[in-house]
Amino acid sequence: MKVLLRMIVTLLLLAVIACGLIIWYISPDQKLDLSYQDIDVKAKAVEMLKTRKPEITLNGSELNELAKKELVKHLGDIPQQITVTGAEFHFSGREVTADINGKYDNLIPFGAELKFHMEASGSNLDLQHESTSVKSVRIPASWLHLGTITVHLKDHLPDMLTVDHIEFLQDGAKLTFKLDWLSLPSLLLK
Repeated sequence: MKVLLRMIVTLLLLAVIACGLIIWYISPDQKLDLSYQDIDVKAKAVEMLKTRKPEITLNGSELNELAKKELVKHLGDIPQQITVTGAEFHFSGREVTADINGKYDNLIPFGAELKFHMEASGSNLDLQHESTSVKSVRIPASWLHLGTITVHLKDHLPDMLTVDHIEFLQDGAKLTFKLDWLSLPSLLLK
């Protein structure tokens, strides 16, 4: 009877240690939040006026702010037992990686990496979710899959600017516009 009791206690202790190691392994590597800032297009429009080129370059940091804003709108697409607490997007041409922090059942913290493929559609950037992994373990799409996250660039631009073309850069995107040059100074007066 003592041997059986020792065996059960040992197995329970091993299970607790294994659970602790798993929680430690999946815990986030960095502190992230979901806060974002609106981008300042007015300064970029002034630069456009100086260079007389109808284009604006959004760097990776600015695209991160836009993507986080749209991610917040898509939190309802995520299963209820998962709470996203932070995100940071990294852009490399058309490939996008999002570092995500969250909690499972509001109890177990985890860090995940979501991979997206980005496409341009008019004045929209569409981030199509391709895969999710926690550390090096790939998570099945049936467990966690986001729909397409669409960044509506027109919502962040003055009405007089119409996106004509989007070129994906290593760390950002270059937007080329159709615009009436005579209407641009009115933007600067606002």
